[in-house]
Amino acid sequence: MKTNDFTLFSELYTCYYQVVAKILEESMRRPLTRRQIEYLARAYGCDESVLAVVPRLIQGDWPFLKQDKSPSGAYSSALKNPPFPQPLTRLQKSWLKALIPDPRIRLFFTDEQLKELESYLSDAAPLFRSQDFFLFDQYRDCDPFSSVMYREHMHAIMDAVCQRRFLNISYLSQKENILTRTWLPCRLEYGQRDGKFRLYAMALCKNGRQRIDLLNTARILSVKKTDVIFPSPVDVDSFLDHTGCTQPLILEISTKRNALERALLHFSCYQKKVERMENSNTYRCTIYYDKRWETELLIQVLSFGPVVKVLGPESFLQQVRDRVKKQALLTADAL
Repeated sequence: MKTNDFTLFSELYTCYYQVVAKILEESMRRPLTRRQIEYLARAYGCDESVLAVVPRLIQGDWPFLKQDKSPSGAYSSALKNPPFPQPLTRLQKSWLKALIPDPRIRLFFTDEQLKELESYLSDAAPLFRSQDFFLFDQYRDCDPFSSVMYREHMHAIMDAVCQRRFLNISYLSQKENILTRTWLPCRLEYGQRDGKFRLYAMALCKNGRQRIDLLNTARILSVKKTDVIFPSPVDVDSFLDHTGCTQPLILEISTKRNALERALLHFSCYQKKVERMENSNTYRCTIYYDKRWETELLIQVLSFGPVVKVLGPESFLQQVRDRVKKQALLTADAL
């Protein structure tokens, strides 16, 4: 598992290390079936970890597992000892030290946890400072990350997501109406460009049916815990009509230059489906997106160059052609 030698360190591969370590730990206790290995990859990584990690372990590219000759064909660790904990390098500490001043960090940690983290990183110098960057492609009306009330709401929401606990929420709608309802927080989503957190929350209708509502976290006025716990995890994607996207973007992604890993990380904020193409070293990625963000998505796709090919829809493909032609004309004029 090698990263690019020119990168400082890889958040993506750090995640893979943790996933593989967990699989090896469990396989030393008892043999694991492929389905169990895939479950661990999703639980400690993400859905795409199944594509990136599991085949390499099963096929022996990463020779850490051995398959039993039993009918179940389960897999056990090929190591004699469990994997060692991975201490942070000085560079990783410096990177974390640079993130602490970001007000968004406080949304995910308590004051006590932040004090422990700051103490642990006391011997590190920040890798960079916020004033070192000038962001020109983002909206200015981002969520109030430094607000005490906003932070309390975020902590309550994240606890509710983990516990599957219903919350009584007062919410200011876009029409300036105050709605007070009971919702089950299911998923938080962050928009990098507009700097806003959005909450996918399930509501129970009077007729007994369930629906998913999308709430802007900054518009939440108050949050109150209830004693009601939902019995099972909620599959948010099954409720969504692919965000109203009737023509999803279809990409063919090469395995060259770590294109698949980079694309999955880059497009992680979009709802998508990834499948391996038969008899080919490429993957088919279907991305469902809001039409309002089509221009931003177009720019992101073009940034990958030849390792990503747009298969459809035709309207999106035509925009790619127009952009490429326009860039070629500008280059010719410059020469």
